[in-house]
Amino acid sequence: MQIQRWLSTVRIDMKRLYAFLLTAALLVTGGYASDYIVQGKGASTKASQLSRILKILLTPCSYTYSSCRNPYLDVVFALDASSSINSTQFQTQKDASKFIATIVNIFRRIRPGGSRVGALTFADDVMRKFELNEHTDLASVIAYIDAIDQSGGLTNGKLALETAQLMFEEFFVKENVKLIWLLTDGVFTHGSPRLRATHIKKLGWFICVIGIGNNVNDEELKAIASPGCYFKYRSFPEYLQVVGLARSQLQTRVYGGF
Repeated sequence: MQIQRWLSTVRIDMKRLYAFLLTAALLVTGGYASDYIVQGKGASTKASQLSRILKILLTPCSYTYSSCRNPYLDVVFALDASSSINSTQFQTQKDASKFIATIVNIFRRIRPGGSRVGALTFADDVMRKFELNEHTDLASVIAYIDAIDQSGGLTNGKLALETAQLMFEEFFVKENVKLIWLLTDGVFTHGSPRLRATHIKKLGWFICVIGIGNNVNDEELKAIASPGCYFKYRSFPEYLQVVGLARSQLQTRVYGGF
């Protein structure tokens, strides 16, 4: 309540508003989502954590008394295409990305002049799979995510973040919030992405990181992620289950359930 009253009385630009809200969400929810793994919480609890963060990203004006208009979102999916991920796991990663795109579309529709989605894969190198200005509706975005192939190799997360930044800059829309949604199941092999991540976050953009399994470097992934936006899951199926539940929870809130 005090946070909401404070926000209604001060003048801050949208970048600062988003950064403040996401940090506040971390304080309210009591820590990174990975804490739920340690505490053995179930999928429904993890989904609630994920849906809260997504709702803050997509509807910041819901958390203030001021009359502001929720901005649209530009999201770049950075998919781990390294050899440590098998074909079934890679498909699961894509399926979860389609769920996230659906959630974006629920709140701030993917359309010309609205929210936009791009995608890249990273292994030894980075492949830009489709750009932010290419697909202007949810059905097209889902179809092209599904068509993404896997290259194999090591895990160049540093270049993935650099490339995602370029994708925003080359098709820049000032008013849209910028979000990188990055997944990995291992350690980065071509240098640390921390400096690049810090630079991106200083621009007022956001990075959500998904860590899968026991081979990730939790400390580094937390450092890369925006506050409150590191999520860790035991397996790819658990990640997909949690994202699916989060989508259902958010659909129910918006549409009354279906």
